[in-house]
Amino acid sequence: MRIKRLLFLITVPLMLYSCSDDNGSYTQVKQIEHQIYVNIKTYREENGLTGAFAEQYLMVIEAQLYSYKMASGLEEVGIQGLDEHYATLSNKFNFYNYNAMVLKTIANNEDQVLTELLLIPGADSTLLEDLTQCGVGVESDTAGFNYVTVLMAKADS
Repeated sequence: MRIKRLLFLITVPLMLYSCSDDNGSYTQVKQIEHQIYVNIKTYREENGLTGAFAEQYLMVIEAQLYSYKMASGLEEVGIQGLDEHYATLSNKFNFYNYNAMVLKTIANNEDQVLTELLLIPGADSTLLEDLTQCGVGVESDTAGFNYVTVLMAKADS
């Protein structure tokens, strides 16, 4: 009986210590970001692409950062500044076949955003590329414009 008590007294503090709060980072995906991803996935499925196409949280982080840069005026609207973000993603996972789309819009719902994304020349073929991962970032500026970044890539499982 003493051995059981001793084991109990040793294991309980270890369990309590291991259950401490995790202060690690996490990705908070906004509802509109998730819905834009869902609309893109649905668009792909409606066009015959039924393979894997995951909402990739590493890509969401980088898309959010890039949208923030555009909304803050640190980056012009366009994909010219994405190399740094692609490098960050490549350091974390084996992504390739990168594709991206950006948009400055007053649209504030996922259906309008997808409609405007599809107006970009070549957007339909970009969305229908051989891709398996997607991350969407949306940030707003003080004038009410939304800056949307859609990052996509392929990753082997």
